This record gives sequence, C-alpha cells and structure tokens, in this order.
Amino acid sequence: MTGQNGRAEDAGTLDAVRRLEQALAGHTDANELAAARLAVARGEADGILAAARAAGTEEGRRCVAALLAQAAAEADAIRAGGRVDAQELRERVLAERDGLVTELAAIVTAEQA
Repeated sequence: MTGQNGRAEDAGTLDAVRRLEQALAGHTDANELAAARLAVARGEADGILAAARAAGTEEGRRCVAALLAQAAAEADAIRAGGRVDAQELRERVLAERDGLVTELAAIVTAEQA
C-alpha cells in the first residue's frame, strides 16, 4: 500500500509543481502584457505631448504674427498722425511768417514815407 500511497503523493506533488509553474508562467505573461501596454501608453503620451508642443509653437507663431501686424498698423497710424501734425505746424509757421513779413513791410513802408 505504501507504493500506491507514495505514487499518489508523488502525483499530488507533481500536480502542485505544475500548478505553480502555470501560475508563474501566468504571472510572467501578465507582467509582459502590462509592460507592453505601458509601452503603448508611453508612446501615446509622447505623441500627445509632441502634438501639444507643435500646437503651442504654431499658436505662438500666430500670436507673434498678430502682434507684429498690430504694431505695424499702430506705427503707420502714428506716422500718418505725425505727418498731419507736421503739415499743420508748417502751415501755422508760414501763416505767422507771412504775418510778420506783412508787419515788417508796413513798418519799413511807414518809415520810408
């Protein structure tokens, strides 16, 4: 009877070893699957980050272009306003000069008379 009992114990031990090996293999497979999924997730995150950087860079370029266009328009308006102011000043100076010339001519004419 010991022989059969010993064989039953051996079979039970062998079965336990097989179950342990299967569990370990399953654990290894789960780790490999998790590592693969993590690698995919990292790849997706890197892609999202790269796209966000590109979008931010493009948005930055658009903002800079808009600011430069606005600054150019303001500079044009300031120059145009300066030209108008300069023309008005020229006209006032000429009018004052003409008035002074007229006064001087009247003084000289009065002194000669």
